[in-house]
Formats: sequence, C-alpha cells, structure tokens
Amino acid sequence: MLIKEIQEFDDLAFLAKKAMEGFISGLHSSPLKGFSVEFAEHRAYNPGESIKNLDWKLLARTEKKYVKQFIEETNLKCHLWLDISNSMQYPDNWNKQKLGVLSTSSIMYLLQNQRDAFGICLFNETNFEYQSDIKSTKGHLYKNIEILNNLWLKQSFLSNNAEPINWAAKCSAIKRRSMVVIISDFLWDIENSETEFWQALSYLHYLNCEVLLLNTFDNATESELNFGEVPINFIDLENNQRIKL
Repeated sequence: MLIKEIQEFDDLAFLAKKAMEGFISGLHSSPLKGFSVEFAEHRAYNPGESIKNLDWKLLARTEKKYVKQFIEETNLKCHLWLDISNSMQYPDNWNKQKLGVLSTSSIMYLLQNQRDAFGICLFNETNFEYQSDIKSTKGHLYKNIEILNNLWLKQSFLSNNAEPINWAAKCSAIKRRSMVVIISDFLWDIENSETEFWQALSYLHYLNCEVLLLNTFDNATESELNFGEVPINFIDLENNQRIKL
C-alpha cells in the first residue's frame, strides 16, 4: 500500500491488523520445546520418566517407545516505548509519529495473537505521558489501540498523569529477559536526556533483555539533507529555536 493511500484511512486497527497478517505474522516462533499445544517432534523415551506423553499409536506400530514434544509458548513480556515528542511531528504530510503509531499497533496485534504480554509507554523530551499495564488480553489490546488511534487522527496527546522522565527508574522496573522496543527519531537534548538514555540501555543489556531500536526519520531531508539551493529557515520543533542557512 502506498503511503498516500495509507494516510486516507481513519481506522488504525484495520491498518495495523492487515500489516500484522500480511507482513510480520510468524516471525516470532519459539525455539523452545516443552509440553504445550502444537506438536514439534518425537524423541526416544528415557526409562523412569512420565509415560503420559508417550505416543501409544507409534508404540503399537513399531514396538518402540517415543515421547511427543510440543512447541512451548514463549511467555514473552514486551515493553513498547513510543516517542511522541514534537520532533516526531515532522514532516507535515506523513510524519514520523504516524509511522511509529502504525508500527506499535502492528506489533501489539502480533503479540496478542501469540498470547504474549505487552504494554505501551508514550514519552516525550520531558515526561512519560502514558503507561499501560503488561497484559495479553484482547481487551488490553483494544484499549491501547483506541489511545493510539487518537494519536493517528489528532497527532497529539495530552495526559493528566504525566511523570517526569527518569530512564534509570523506568529500566530498573523491567524484569530480566524481557523485550523492549523503542520507536523514536532519537533526537535528544545532548547535555541531559541522551546520556541518561544510553546508560539505561546498558542496564537493560545487563539484565539480558532484548532491546530493539526502531529509528524513524525522513530520508530526503533528515538523511540526505535535500532542501534545494534556496535559503532555508530551520525551526527546532522542540524549543522553537530558528537558524537561517
């Protein structure tokens, strides 16, 4: 689907579900084997272990004892952090925030489809504006889709329960071997936020968490700096500083 066509949709849930079904579905399958629902393979029976998972039909045919092994559910806990700072509002027609909202929604559908627990956190330069619980239910999914749908339509978010940014405290509350997905343009206040942010990620690495950084940017203007050969008035979307070049 072309970006221009995507922008015409008001139903974020529809877009996110189609993205999950058509593109990402099936990427996260567990390599672990245990006693669960989906059959994986047979293995030889070891004397003394439980016989409840013996394949009795195979025993009748071959007179050999084999145990059924199954795909074990991953029991993953995923934290989805979405940057909603002012710099994510760039560019006007298809901004980085809308791309982040669609990505977050698609990942939530994928996780809920696999019965994995997830939660979202919306943050900007100064505050954590919203943070959900970590659950895997459909009700939890729909509640967070509704919140993200407001961002999709209005491109802004106001919270009465905002908490000041504290990356160290945020990361210390995450359990070992969790997954953390951060969707942002990573344009920080170099003197303050950036240093603390990368130190916090080092702590997540120490906890053996899987950290995935999804960097959103406008390739034409933010990477290739393609502004043409005319004077440009640059405006910092975070603090409104202006520079003419």
